[in-house]
Amino acid sequence: VVDNGSQDSSVDLLQKCYKEAKVIALDKNYGFASAVNRGIEATKGEFVGLLNNDIELDPKWLEELHRALVGHPEVGACGPKLMRYRERERINVLGIRLNSNGEVEIIGAGEVDQGQYEEERYVFGVNAGASLYRRKMFEDIGLFDEGFFASFEDVDLSFRAQLAGYKALYVPTAIGYHMVGETVKRRRYFSTYLNNRNKILFLWKNLPGEMLKKYFWKISWSKLGLFSKRVFFNFYKLRTLYFIRGTVAAFFHLPDILRQRAKIQAMRRASIAYLESMMDKDFL
Repeated sequence: VVDNGSQDSSVDLLQKCYKEAKVIALDKNYGFASAVNRGIEATKGEFVGLLNNDIELDPKWLEELHRALVGHPEVGACGPKLMRYRERERINVLGIRLNSNGEVEIIGAGEVDQGQYEEERYVFGVNAGASLYRRKMFEDIGLFDEGFFASFEDVDLSFRAQLAGYKALYVPTAIGYHMVGETVKRRRYFSTYLNNRNKILFLWKNLPGEMLKKYFWKISWSKLGLFSKRVFFNFYKLRTLYFIRGTVAAFFHLPDILRQRAKIQAMRRASIAYLESMMDKDFL
């Protein structure tokens, strides 16, 4: 268990009630990416499961994800059917979808579960809050990008995995219940900053040059439209200031992102045709 600089009695409670658990207590909040990386580095198994502290699991969650990952050697990560904790009939997230305008969508978000998603399907990526990963994938593509701090680090990892030839799989028989947003309520403005900064960085970092040229104007107009809507219609809201700061901050990270980009693109195994076939689809 990685404690990311909590200010309550979490560590004491863990050590008292779960003496068999190994606790890695960080001295401050280093962000989601850094915390899970410390946890991954402390493990030795063939598979690595990640679990946020605001998720309740069905007893068969791990068994089902493990079964799926063992049975699909081409898959680097498996994700569950994650439902809302307080509205258990509604879906929180089934996976991550990448659109050709550069935007990312959550598959199934807010929908009532009526049995419409009961088949295992490939997806662009999985949510890192309650998923199972193949260690070999981390060894090949690296861990979560700690420069992202929090927000879009799982999207970035998913993109790197796809580029390297690893698939992601949605497993409906693995189920969890997520207390949506509980861990970020008090830092919602900072979350707005990170979200907007990182959704720009992950594209610059991962989108192959051929695709960047092809979709440049579509992505640019989409980003400009969202920026204009936020700034001109919500200018006096504090969250808008953080949105603008996030956009500006992305450009200051450009030199480092370009260095990372060169390494990532050199490792690419997936064809442009395959990568384009993933866009604008919930399931592949």
